[in-house]
Amino acid sequence: MPKVSIIVPVYKVEKYLERCVSSLRNQTLQDIEIILVDDGSPDQCPAMCDELAETDSRIKVVHKKNGGLSSARNAGLRVAEGNYVGFVDSDDDCELDMYEKLCTVMEQEHVDFVMSDYVRISANGNRILKSQGISDGRFDKRRIRQDIFPHLIMRECVDYGPLLSVCICLYRTDFLRFNGLEFDEQVRWSEDNIFSAEVGYLANSFFYLKGEGLYHYYQNPGTITTAYRPGAWDVYTTMNHHLHAFFDSVSDYDFSRQLKLHMIYYACNCIGQACSQPKEIAMPEIKRILNAQDLKNAFVDFPMPEIPVKLKLQLMLMKHRCTGLLYKIISQRS
Repeated sequence: MPKVSIIVPVYKVEKYLERCVSSLRNQTLQDIEIILVDDGSPDQCPAMCDELAETDSRIKVVHKKNGGLSSARNAGLRVAEGNYVGFVDSDDDCELDMYEKLCTVMEQEHVDFVMSDYVRISANGNRILKSQGISDGRFDKRRIRQDIFPHLIMRECVDYGPLLSVCICLYRTDFLRFNGLEFDEQVRWSEDNIFSAEVGYLANSFFYLKGEGLYHYYQNPGTITTAYRPGAWDVYTTMNHHLHAFFDSVSDYDFSRQLKLHMIYYACNCIGQACSQPKEIAMPEIKRILNAQDLKNAFVDFPMPEIPVKLKLQLMLMKHRCTGLLYKIISQRS
């Protein structure tokens, strides 16, 4: 039984796959298995996965029909044999001692998961260490409730909480399986959001290695979702419904405002995407978002957060469904 299972979903990453796998094969912690999940990739990636497996007995390949990142990660979880499990995106890589460091903390601290920081690498090679706005060290349940629950799903500044990315974490496999934690396959984008929020709520402890940029997140052209995506609003509405289904049922903490902030955040996101399109495409989409009952409900009994004036103005225009003015202001910023 390997100590760590590393799950790598693979889809249309011919340019980056060998770089990613090389950083895993050369980890200072050798007691690992690398699970390459070919998510029905239409290029040479399936053959590349098989070829890589022939070079290293620790590499396991799963071939499946395309189902999205959540589906691929779940397929990896089902075959993972390690005591601990981590996730790496196949267009990224990591420091060669990442899993040795994370595993050492897991075994010393006996926590449900450990989290590091990451380095964002731009297309021109600039590197920026990205840290979370929480202190380092061990979080027991009391500290999680005090310091993490208030922004577990969404911060007051209308941005993500501190536990978003699964790629900078190492989880106890039995913790995930005991709690039935897996990725929501109906949510094809921003899938970390639901998984990490549920992990953060259910965990009894975790450890944060602040300042340790162990994961390398590349802003690779063609792999980062910043452009307009038809159907995005429907996916994000589904995500919000699923978060409600989980967090509305808990009785020890009120997450209702964070769920409102979450809906508003993704409305801002989708309106911004729409505004990158010609007016005849953008206007109907913005109107559809603003008239969605889920967004209307989010603005009911919703005191505005203390946020920059421009964002507060945008939220006011959204609340009052000022479609034309929103398009004019946001499209001019683009």
